Amino acid sequence: LGRHLLRIAHISDLHFSKISKGIGQFFSKAWIGNVNLLFNRGYDFSPERPYALIDHLIQENVTDVIVSGDLTTTSSQAEFRLAKQFIDKLRAVGLQVYLIPGNHDHYTKRAHRKQTFYKYFDAQHNSDLSYNLADHGVTAKKLTLGWWLVLMDTTLATPLMSSNGYFSETTEASLKKLLQEIPTRDKILLVNHFPFFQHDKPKRRLKRGTILEEILKKHQ
Repeated sequence: LGRHLLRIAHISDLHFSKISKGIGQFFSKAWIGNVNLLFNRGYDFSPERPYALIDHLIQENVTDVIVSGDLTTTSSQAEFRLAKQFIDKLRAVGLQVYLIPGNHDHYTKRAHRKQTFYKYFDAQHNSDLSYNLADHGVTAKKLTLGWWLVLMDTTLATPLMSSNGYFSETTEASLKKLLQEIPTRDKILLVNHFPFFQHDKPKRRLKRGTILEEILKKHQ
């Protein structure tokens, strides 16, 4: 990407998890995630497993890590703390880390309303432009000469048994303005948790995703 010293690794869906035993979970979607974790996902998402990546990233001379969402399972405070410990470890060994939330990081309406993800992780990532994920749904960072990283937050607190994303009108307006501020000759690495194209099941698609498609086609 413009210079040999920049080497990017992309990871996603780490799903740090901690089963909640509190009765409060039954007043939100969290209980479904906990049941699923207890009977299905517990063996798949070990909190220790992601740490095995660190030595490999160092050996491969990775400089930058992009984590494209779903750091947690039910968006609980305990899970966010586990996720932050891992991200802090990546940064402690000298890696530059960029993050966006996924649907599991806004799993409950409370976590979505309070933007819990951004209490633990940066919304702007030292952006070179005046946009942040929490307020605008998008932010941008110049990675190196001729290359930009554009991060998007298209999460949505969804009903039971749904995991849709949402490309909101606010994010649409911000993205259009942001793209105009990036030199036309430069290349863009765009990161989003949800599929850009509408090929998945209806309850897993990005709402207003076709509008995002059109913006990207026009900006090619």
